[in-house]
Amino acid sequence: MRYVLLFSIAFFSFLSLKGQKTYELPEVSVFNKGKVDTVFGTWKYSVADYEFIDDKILILTFKKSLEKPSLRLIDMNQKVLSSFDLPDVAQKFYKDYMGYVNVLCANHIYRVIIKNDVLHLVSLPVEDYKKFIMPCVDSAHSSIYFSNYQRDYPEFTYYAYNSSEKIFQPIKKVGDPEVIHDYNMEYYFLQSKERLQVRKIANYYGIDFHRVAATMNGYTNSIYYTPLYSPLFVMDDTICVFDHSSNAIFKYDGKLKLLDSIPIVYNHPKSWREWKNEVIIDKEANKAYALYQKNGFYYLKRINMFTGKIEGSFKLTNQYVEKIKIKGNYVYYIYRPFESLQEKFIYKELITN
Repeated sequence: MRYVLLFSIAFFSFLSLKGQKTYELPEVSVFNKGKVDTVFGTWKYSVADYEFIDDKILILTFKKSLEKPSLRLIDMNQKVLSSFDLPDVAQKFYKDYMGYVNVLCANHIYRVIIKNDVLHLVSLPVEDYKKFIMPCVDSAHSSIYFSNYQRDYPEFTYYAYNSSEKIFQPIKKVGDPEVIHDYNMEYYFLQSKERLQVRKIANYYGIDFHRVAATMNGYTNSIYYTPLYSPLFVMDDTICVFDHSSNAIFKYDGKLKLLDSIPIVYNHPKSWREWKNEVIIDKEANKAYALYQKNGFYYLKRINMFTGKIEGSFKLTNQYVEKIKIKGNYVYYIYRPFESLQEKFIYKELITN
């Protein structure tokens, strides 16, 4: 908040009581450097999700639940420019590699189109979209970068598709050897009859029998399995693979030539529970942050992309915030004060460290 201290008024009031001569002092402004600004908020409805579109923000809102959601386009002055009631139960926004914002719903996927600050929705084929668009993570150098990632398998590969030359090229295989070993061992814990059944299923569908066994045993839904998290981002025209299994950041140029391999340790803090297994990119400022949580507070720690080390830590003011995003050195999030009647608002804070 900004506090204005009117010393002249206080000084005048005090000395008037004494009957002495007064002098008017200039106005002094005091700023709180760690201030939290409200980006958007109203007591009429809550914000469930948001995405930046140029100098505006698209928000997903609801009154009681996401069974009756609405889209709203707002400017930076919190003015609602356009609104649209969704005909399906909404889940969240998904921004694809082409930059389009899409609304994932229970039975539909809608692409949001904005013309003259008016919202329009286009229904997309759900299965084709999930199969061909959602595996793509970024694009640059006339190439689209995608993976064959599956949550329930501890290994995947990143590929590049060059749209001008019409060729596919592998970039890097990512996997955790220890998890893969435990994953494959699930087959050998089965009884003889179960192994035979697993092999029949594997032969019928043409897949690895180890995967069938792990699925049958429910290994990937147990506390012993953590899905791989090794995201790919394009930063300053450099392809960066944050391979947390190998404890390194791998950098490639547009021709997929390996430029550098930077060791990292930020994914192994002293208290392993604090690492939230997430890297957030500020594309405007070309910075990468690792996300941590302690006692309900989130911490953003900037990753030096040349050394792999952490440089500075910024603690968010509010606890248990949602939908953290970073844009232009500001961190944005959704928050409602604990035990408050207030709806969920969007806030932002300047990252000072």
